[in-house]
Amino acid sequence: MNILEGVEFNSIQIIGTLVMLFISMLATTLLYSLLCKRWLHVKIFNFLIGPVALFGAYLWAFPMNMGFYDFFK
Repeated sequence: MNILEGVEFNSIQIIGTLVMLFISMLATTLLYSLLCKRWLHVKIFNFLIGPVALFGAYLWAFPMNMGFYDFFK
């Protein structure tokens, strides 16, 4: 049973999309920290960093119409 049958790791396309994923997550967390660090309590701010980064991943995946399965097809 080969679960990685259709995955091509030698392709340069996977590197570009992963770089864009990292940049989109970094940009959303940076924007969040610039806008909300001053007004939110430290514990609430730190608690919400994870969901904001996941929202950045969603912003990356939604325009590409990609899910986890489609990305690794």
